[in-house]
Amino acid sequence: MDHDLPSGHHYTRPFDRFPSRHEHQERWAELTRAIAAAGRPGGDSGDECGDECGGESGCAKGELTVLGSGIEAAGFTRADERLLREADHVFHCVADPATVVRINAWRPDAYDLGVLYDDAKDRYLTYVQMSEAVLHFVRAGRRVAAVFYGHPGIFVLSSHRAVRIARREGHRAVMRPGISALDVLCADLGVDPSTPGMQTFEASDLLIRGRRIDPGLHLVLWQVGIVGELDYQRAGFTNRHLPVLLDRLEEVYGPDHTVVNYIGARYRGLAPVTAEHTVAALRDPAVQRTVTSASTWYLAPTAAAPADPQVLRRLGLLQPGQTVRPPDGPLRTIDEYGPRELAALDGFADFRIPAAYHWQEDTPGARFVLALGEDSALRARYIREPAAAVADWAPPELGAAERALLSRREDLALQAAVRGVQHRPAPEAARRLRTLLTRKSEARALLRDGITAWPSLRQDLDSVLDDALYPWTGLYGTPDGELSVYVLGRATDPPRHRVHVDGRRIADPRYERGALRWREPDGSGGELRTEFGRDGRRRLVGTVRATGVGGAAGSVARAVRLTEYPLPETPPLADLVGGYRAGGVRVDVVSDAPGALPRLDVSVDGEPVTAAVLLGPAGFEVTGFEVDAVTVPFDQSLPDVPPCLYGDYRLRLPSRPDTGTRLRIAVDGVTLDGRPMPKAGSSGRRLGWQDGPAPVPGAELTLLLDPITLHPMLSGTGRTADGTPFPLVGMVPVEAEAARRLAARPRFGIPPGPWTHLTALAAEASQDGGLFWWHGWEQSATALRTVQLALWESGR
Repeated sequence: MDHDLPSGHHYTRPFDRFPSRHEHQERWAELTRAIAAAGRPGGDSGDECGDECGGESGCAKGELTVLGSGIEAAGFTRADERLLREADHVFHCVADPATVVRINAWRPDAYDLGVLYDDAKDRYLTYVQMSEAVLHFVRAGRRVAAVFYGHPGIFVLSSHRAVRIARREGHRAVMRPGISALDVLCADLGVDPSTPGMQTFEASDLLIRGRRIDPGLHLVLWQVGIVGELDYQRAGFTNRHLPVLLDRLEEVYGPDHTVVNYIGARYRGLAPVTAEHTVAALRDPAVQRTVTSASTWYLAPTAAAPADPQVLRRLGLLQPGQTVRPPDGPLRTIDEYGPRELAALDGFADFRIPAAYHWQEDTPGARFVLALGEDSALRARYIREPAAAVADWAPPELGAAERALLSRREDLALQAAVRGVQHRPAPEAARRLRTLLTRKSEARALLRDGITAWPSLRQDLDSVLDDALYPWTGLYGTPDGELSVYVLGRATDPPRHRVHVDGRRIADPRYERGALRWREPDGSGGELRTEFGRDGRRRLVGTVRATGVGGAAGSVARAVRLTEYPLPETPPLADLVGGYRAGGVRVDVVSDAPGALPRLDVSVDGEPVTAAVLLGPAGFEVTGFEVDAVTVPFDQSLPDVPPCLYGDYRLRLPSRPDTGTRLRIAVDGVTLDGRPMPKAGSSGRRLGWQDGPAPVPGAELTLLLDPITLHPMLSGTGRTADGTPFPLVGMVPVEAEAARRLAARPRFGIPPGPWTHLTALAAEASQDGGLFWWHGWEQSATALRTVQLALWESGR
């Protein structure tokens, strides 16, 4: 595009041809439909090449060239560039976003194989699908180029599988070497693998198969950042199994041996990571966070190995005579179609690109990195004076945040600039999004009216989900119910966030960059990343550290995946309590008499019915076998306060946070701290007054039932004598015996353990005005799901 510009000014303009996310998504939809329609592969005769060429034995054979992009960004040779430009179809699976931009600029029709990764999906199934996607066009007689990160034959199962199957079916298939992590490690650390020799193991395989470590050799361990992980985490892994690997290394080398955590430099002008730690130091969670999925570990030899006398005899230097036990099968069979491989193929039938997939745009940061790789003068100046080099190169669209990141000359900073600085919503957009995520009616309106007038909604939402805890309000737990985490995020008052782990309140929870962190004085703590599962449910993934006997020294870290407990399909009846007149009949939603196990009943004209209640934007519908469907508008509520909302409420006032005050609502009237308020007026669940006594001279309140305890609650606005408004909440306290009965009867599909913690929290909070936690959970989960549905329907 602008290769003839003066030195230092390459790539300052956007690429002329660059695909859109929508175009890429459409190409993948067409491809996966074609793969699914082609069906499963035939026999092993080599004659099957797909429906597109008719399946005749004399059809044209395809050609597959597998390339490596190297460790550095866009580390292609000129020959590789020519191959990519001339191929009929191009696929790529690379880790660096600048390399993605380079490939997409050359080939706007390229397919990013990264779309096949998905959280909680077995990585092996993803690798099989990658091979099949590449082979689809090869079988149709086309020339296909497939690019993989680093060396395409090192830790790339899908490339080997595709080459073997292509050759077996009679197609031409070649693999061109690339620069791997081992190559740059040896160069950066000054390691000669031949002296005295080298062992390399994949970290998980080392542990699972009990491989023998020879401490007399160089040791290189691959994929330490994902040890023990078989699935894929788009947001990154938590190193939950590193202690198992460290135990093995300590057995061989002891706690004080040095381990080099090595990450090759992807960008020209940056140094590689060569951090040295002892085995013992790597047990520190803070140190472990520096170990990523790109980390390779190097351990130097600890002793010289003695010569083997038997080998010396065979060489004629000593008397020969040694027998060697042959291996039982060192190679893994990777080119078969067994049940798991066929399951991977079947997955194409209903495949959709995951919502968490990151589409790489043509960013100024990416073009700067590409310019660094091709312009030696720019690179030299960038090393000497990075800020000046960036400023001289920068096109107008390179923002201040991206300039600052590029000027830092740090790997992660450059990657962030290449991807594009995290979008921060404008103040008005942030306020509107907060409304969407806290009011279901606004979210439903967005779904109904569409989002064409809000082009940045996806970026705005992603930013809020990373920085705000309130969209994650809910109850999360392990499948066995042995661990639960309760989250109540505040949309407008983050210091009042509440987080409880197994019923225990966390003193100072912190949420930033998509991670919830805490650390207690006794050594317990945790780090949980917020994310969405494949089923769309929210979840928390990470590590929780519990303290046993002995305080912090006895704390034990546990890797966990906590899934949100699902809400009931219909909203709790507690939100609808009261009497209504509609369609010539009376409908009542009321709670049982005090003293019984609390439950809600629905009656039509005084007759109890077993009915389903469906909520709509303007009312609800009662439908069941005993009655015809009755539609009940909200504005048809009766004026009387339902008796189940009578009681002695404890109010929580900002002016009296410790003592509060008491509000009594009964059939004979309303009192505040024992003083009657004859001017208080009510209509259904609405209660208000003016000219009342201190500390609440005025108020406008809504009465409701807590869905967990079915005890009355209220919320609204109080007013001081001069008319200043303040938030006002209250609840009728839950006594000890009632709390015990509640804990004994889990509801809503919540397991006994988390339900016990939840009811205990609700009962405790009722003494101080209540929590309104269920309402926050229901609002957050429903509104967020609705906004995401609107985004999905719009193709964003």
